Formats: sequence, structure tokens, C-alpha cells
Amino acid sequence: MKTLFLVTPHFPPSSSPPSQRARLLVKHASSFGFYPICFTVQPKYREEVEDVWMKELLGTEYTEKTVHCLNQKTTRKFGIGDLGLRMLPFLFFKLINEVRISKPSFILYLVPPWYILVIAPIVKWLTKVPYGIDFIDPWVHDQEKKYATFKHKISQGIAVALEKWVCSNASIIFSVSEGINSNLIKRHPSLNSKPMFAIPYGAEQSDFDKIRFGDKTENKIILRYIGAIWNDCYPVLNGLMPSLKELEKILKIEVQFIGTSYAGEGLSKPQLGKWIEQNNMQHFVKENPLRVTYKKAVELTMSADILFLIGGMQPYYAASKLMGLVASQKPFVAFVHKDSFPALFLKEINYPYVVTYSSKNEELPINQTQKLTEMFETLIKNKNNFIPISLNNPLVLQHTANGMTSAFLQNISLVIK
Repeated sequence: MKTLFLVTPHFPPSSSPPSQRARLLVKHASSFGFYPICFTVQPKYREEVEDVWMKELLGTEYTEKTVHCLNQKTTRKFGIGDLGLRMLPFLFFKLINEVRISKPSFILYLVPPWYILVIAPIVKWLTKVPYGIDFIDPWVHDQEKKYATFKHKISQGIAVALEKWVCSNASIIFSVSEGINSNLIKRHPSLNSKPMFAIPYGAEQSDFDKIRFGDKTENKIILRYIGAIWNDCYPVLNGLMPSLKELEKILKIEVQFIGTSYAGEGLSKPQLGKWIEQNNMQHFVKENPLRVTYKKAVELTMSADILFLIGGMQPYYAASKLMGLVASQKPFVAFVHKDSFPALFLKEINYPYVVTYSSKNEELPINQTQKLTEMFETLIKNKNNFIPISLNNPLVLQHTANGMTSAFLQNISLVIK
């Protein structure tokens, strides 16, 4: 069996999207001939809610190596909170030492945090072990200037300066969407000959089988969104929130936004106040900005009447929640960019409850309000006859946890050969 080093700062008991990606890879890697050794930090350095269930879901076919990390309580006094920066020097020496001991066939860096990529070419040069990158989010990305802070501009300047170097030295590049890969090639045409693969998030259907609920006692319809709200989806809220306001005039609903902030406990702040106030939605919209554990997210998913998925204005958004919604077999409405993976995937399998938008004036989210209201109304009225997406659909099977891991490791095997 080959040895695979996974550099994954976010790792169970974290339940963040990068941790989920790592968890699914680790769970199924051995069935494809790879034994994963995972490099991460102690949970106390991640500023995230711990979820012991995530450790239970990992299985046992892996080894975890803990890397030292500077304490955020100290570094934040100097304006440094990034996990990648805080662990970077310790990770470098740990990898060098462990390569000599375990002799891995390959190293895969899961990012964010992106600063860990700075050492990837140097580790390769010193050890001769090839590496790959998995861009769960893009390192360099477009952001409206009005939302860009000084710190963000500095961070992006570093990313622009180093991205080509770390990608050129990688043996293979993965990402969660074709859009991320396309943007990489646009910025660096020399990468066109590099093996690059878009592998969206997978999902483990058995996660949802473990959660069961009794009959509902409330007489109002619960619409629920579980996930972050970020700058790029602010324009999407301009279409979503008025739509929910119109829906409330027709049906007795309660809308819940949960885990809307990326910040950890004590740092998270509500994201939706502007839109709630503008549309006078205080009486039926509730927001809890603090991220919840994965187990809690699954429970909230299974106990909702209707779920919804929203994207950003960039088509590269891949939606880590999409395949989880499919696996849950619960009814949901998707409001996503027409060129994003969720839109293309749901269109290909003929899922009816999708409304799309784009950057064109006539297709902006704010111009889709009426269509979105009608879509919610239709799904709610037909929720008792809702037909979930078949889990045996070949396109769905391709994006299970097993299918996702297969796509990673088969391509890594080819690179190693």
C-alpha cells in the first residue's frame, strides 16, 4: 500500500468544509491502495466548535500527526490570525522529518489555509517527493473593492506573487470546480499542460441515515439555510430576501439562517441585519451567525421542512452543501449562478426546483425575485409529494464520498507512475 501525506490544517473534530473534504478522503483512501498520514494541529488552535462525531466518522485507517502552532490569543495581538501562517515553520520541519521516516509516495495540500503552500516547492526540492494541491477555495480571487480590507489586499498581493510558483512545481492540481481551474490557467497559461481536475465535494449518505426525527408539532413551515454568508453573495441576498418576504404574505413560514459567519466563537457577528431591516422581516426571519457542528447541521437538515441553497456571483462557487442536500433526500430550492457546478449538475439530472442568475443586468439576482417566490411556493405546496433525487443516479454516484476519493487517488496514481 502506498503512503499518502495529507496536509490538512482543518481536520476532525473540526467540521469546516476543508475538514469534511479531508474526512471523506481519509475514510475511503485505503480502499484505493493509499494509507493516509494526516498533518494537522490541535483543535484548540483552530477557533472552531469541536464535533466529536466527526472523529467517529473518520474510521481507523489513517495516522494523525500533530503539528505545533502559535497560539492565536498571542498572534492576534499583532494582527495575525491565519492558521496557515501560525503553523507554517513547524509544519515545514515536521514534513521534512516524517518524509525520512515514512517515505510517502505523494503529498497533497488541502487549502485553505493557503500559506501552507509557500513551503510545498521547498519540501519537494529537499525530499524529491511530488506534491499536489486541492483548491477548496481559490487563493487569488476577484472581490469588489468596496469589500476589500487593507489586510485582504496585502494577502491577495502575496497570493498573486506566489501562486504561479507553487502551482508550476505541483505535479497535479485539484479544485472543487472547473471555474477555479479555468481562472488559474487564465492567470498562468503555462499551467495549461498541467494535469488539472475539478472534483466537487462528495457526500456520505450514511451520515443522514444515522439521524431520525419524529412527527413535527409546529404548524408553521420551517425554511432553513445552514452555512456561511460572505461578500460575494451579498447581491444574491438582494433577490432572495424580498422573495422570502413575498412568500411570507402567502404562507405561514419561519426562515432560519444558521452558521452565517466564518468567525469562531466570540468573534462571529450577524450578517443579515441590513436585509432583514430593509424588508421588515424581523418577525419571521431568525439568524444565528455561529457555526454549528456537523452533527447539529445534519440534525437541522433532517428536521427542516424546506432547505435552500444559495451561491455567490462568481461561477466557480461549488457549494460544499449541495451533495449533502441530495444525500439527505430532503426537499430544497437552489438559487445559484447559472454557470456554477450546482446549477449545471441539477440541470443535468432534471431537478426542477432551481432558479439561476448571472452578472448580466437582466439576469441579476434582484431580477429573479418573483420567479424565486413562485419556486418556493410550488415546492412547499407539493412537499408531501416531493420526489428526491435518486441516489443510484450515475451522476450522483460520481459525487459520493467514495466517488470523490476515487477521482483523487486514481489521478494521483497516474502521476506517481
